[in-house]
Amino acid sequence: MHATDPNTSVIAESKRRTVVLAYTLTFVGAGIYLPYFPLYLGHLGFSGMEIGMVLGLQPLLRWGSAMLFGWAADRWRIRHRLLVASATLAVAMFVPLLWVESVGAMLVVTAGISLLHGPVIPAIDASVMDHLHELGGDYGRLRLWGSLSFVVGAGSSALAVQLASPLIIPSLFLLPAALLPLVLRRLPPGQATSHGGAASPWSLITPPLAAFLGAVFLAHLSSGAWNAFFALHGEALGLPEWIPGAAWGLAVAGEVALFQWGRRILTVLPPARLIVIALLVTVLRWTLSAVVTTTVPLALLQIGHAFTFSAFHLAAMMLIARLTPPENSTSGQALYGIVGFGLGGSLGIALAGILVEPLGTSGLFHFEAAVAALGLVPAWYLTRLVPR
Repeated sequence: MHATDPNTSVIAESKRRTVVLAYTLTFVGAGIYLPYFPLYLGHLGFSGMEIGMVLGLQPLLRWGSAMLFGWAADRWRIRHRLLVASATLAVAMFVPLLWVESVGAMLVVTAGISLLHGPVIPAIDASVMDHLHELGGDYGRLRLWGSLSFVVGAGSSALAVQLASPLIIPSLFLLPAALLPLVLRRLPPGQATSHGGAASPWSLITPPLAAFLGAVFLAHLSSGAWNAFFALHGEALGLPEWIPGAAWGLAVAGEVALFQWGRRILTVLPPARLIVIALLVTVLRWTLSAVVTTTVPLALLQIGHAFTFSAFHLAAMMLIARLTPPENSTSGQALYGIVGFGLGGSLGIALAGILVEPLGTSGLFHFEAAVAALGLVPAWYLTRLVPR
């Protein structure tokens, strides 16, 4: 038996640290943005329809950009260079957030951020999956650092809003955005390849992948109230201003726990079946979110995010690797993103923005539960096509 080369171990550990730091910087900004950017827009005087318009446009732009990025990255094998360039240019787009206040200007600035920052997460995920054997073989334990940093971002923004006001939120985005390109330069640059070359993204869709993407779309469509209006839901119930940050913090704490043990879960449950379970928990989560009106129970319910997002995402990563060719890893990640976070996320937020005033935030969560239940149809079909 040969001893492990210490230099190899050092290099592998350095690569893992780089991935951890990349996830950390990416998701600490998300931890600030998701709970409090809608509240920030509300404090600027934006209506529910205007908030829905600003937020609803972003996922579609982000993931449309990621789809084009993935196609170019896989076709010309330039993922690493495109990733660093995109994150670098995105930094300049965060600066105007410090002063823009009109709806039109906000749409322009957030569109620029979405187009340039959109490819970052799927490209990091694709890089990690391509090099997973060098990084310890456990995606969940690498990705959980992003979730932990999300908790830090949500908690720090909750404190900042409590001490100052929601108007401080744009200032909190700048540091992680500025440091991210420096870290991305050190990610493993190689891409999986084959003699046949990368296929076009639209040619990847098979019946199992179509069923998977149908479940992905409906799961994300059902999350519009949580993504855009949970802070306003707490406000409508007369709950304290720190409730969005606390709820998101608890949600992602559950996410971290699931990522920590996700590899063991997948040895017991096949990915397709885990998606069905995740959707069942999501239906229950949205239903109870509609009827619970007190601070602690409402916050604790959001631990269900461990299934709504974490279990679903972990299963999705395994299914993408199985249902798309290795040489199309970036395009596969982007396809998952544009159907779920892009189309599903954008339409979900836009629909929530339209329905929030006639239904109220509680009625909106009831509607979201029905949408999540509809997602069980393609999810069940997927279990028939991909039993293991």
